Amino acid sequence: MIGQKLHCGGAIITDLHILTAGHCITFGVHFRDITVDVGMHDRLDASHTVFQVVNGVKHPSFTSNAVRDINDIAILTLDNRLKFSDKVRPICLPSEDMNFNDLALTVAGWGKTRQGALTSSRYLQETKVEIVDPEQCTKSSIYKDNLVPDSMMCAYNLGKDACQGDSGGPLFSTHSSTRNTKWYQIGIVSWGIDCALPDYPECGKPQDTLLSMRIVGGRRVEPHSYPWTVAIINNGRMHCGGALISTKHVLSAGHCFKWDNIINMIVLIGLDNIDDLSNVQKRNISKVVIHEQFSSTAMRDENDIAIATLNEPVPFGATIAPVCLPIPGQEFGGYVGTIVGWGRVGVDKMSSNVLLKASLNILSDRECWSSKLSQHLKPMMMCAYSKGKDGCQGDSGGPLLVFDSNGRYVQAGIVSWGIGCADPRYPGVYTKVSHFTDWILRNTADGEKCQY
Repeated sequence: MIGQKLHCGGAIITDLHILTAGHCITFGVHFRDITVDVGMHDRLDASHTVFQVVNGVKHPSFTSNAVRDINDIAILTLDNRLKFSDKVRPICLPSEDMNFNDLALTVAGWGKTRQGALTSSRYLQETKVEIVDPEQCTKSSIYKDNLVPDSMMCAYNLGKDACQGDSGGPLFSTHSSTRNTKWYQIGIVSWGIDCALPDYPECGKPQDTLLSMRIVGGRRVEPHSYPWTVAIINNGRMHCGGALISTKHVLSAGHCFKWDNIINMIVLIGLDNIDDLSNVQKRNISKVVIHEQFSSTAMRDENDIAIATLNEPVPFGATIAPVCLPIPGQEFGGYVGTIVGWGRVGVDKMSSNVLLKASLNILSDRECWSSKLSQHLKPMMMCAYSKGKDGCQGDSGGPLLVFDSNGRYVQAGIVSWGIGCADPRYPGVYTKVSHFTDWILRNTADGEKCQY
């Protein structure tokens, strides 16, 4: 758990240690942020015991990309020893010679009970799956390019699968070689493409899983790999970017709407190439809520955030999906972020006709406030920079994204203001979305969105 939010599953292997997935303590999540609930069945029943985590060790060869995690295993150490009982027991670890190929396997957890569900399960759930032959598993091009047979295995049953929130949980079974019924953990829930269903766009999930920079120093994006990115057109010209956060709400910058009439604006959703609008959803804006404390000077904008309500909801699908919101107060300093947009590719240059992306280093608050911009910064702002790469005019309002441990993109920032484009003396400044998560949720209560 992180606070009251379900984060990952795990399994007891000693009275001090929990076996889980490496990605559960990666991508901005430190092991000290996590608590472990032991002896729990009903998440709302307070009778279970909560432990702090005092250490977390990932496999030294853990690596990750937008699709899969390799050597995805970690051990958490608890602050106190467990007392074993009929509700709290360790699981056995298998020996190398044990074969589980022909046995029914169980996966258990409190994750989402169906693809697209907004919340995780209240009660511990289990389902039966079977090991899939590696040759059959790799028939899918996605798995073929990302499966590492020596350290990964596939399991599946029609309509049954682990889902978001089950990450790190155990895949387990009994074994005929033991006289007494013992449960052996043979797998850890690691990664997959959606939940027992093909091609359903969960929030923050890139639709092009073979991910290939906006933008200044940017490069071409694989079409529709960031399906929440929208273009806001004003009087026929590229005006701002934004991100879809529900079926009817777009998150953008306050300065994109403060001095312009929304009557003259349209929002293009599912867009890749501005010259090809054949499969693009077009919406008018019925209402905009700019943060109540938005203010602007010649140098910078404060509380630079706004929510645009579309005149009609958009259908989620292969080219349109919402991005995920961060946990309130979540920090991303030290991580690599991604910006996407159609903004100018340089100072005094034209906007791009195709969606571009760039990778930027997100600075810690200390690094940000140590820059030449320090006198203009406020707590709701964050900085990001990489040499020769930046957001530029026309990218305003677009998302700064971070890829999280659940294989989803979280919107960490909103392109807000800066001096020039990719100027090495001045990092780009972004609205810190986690500062406003509660405000966003209050103002989008009528839209279908993902649970942050």
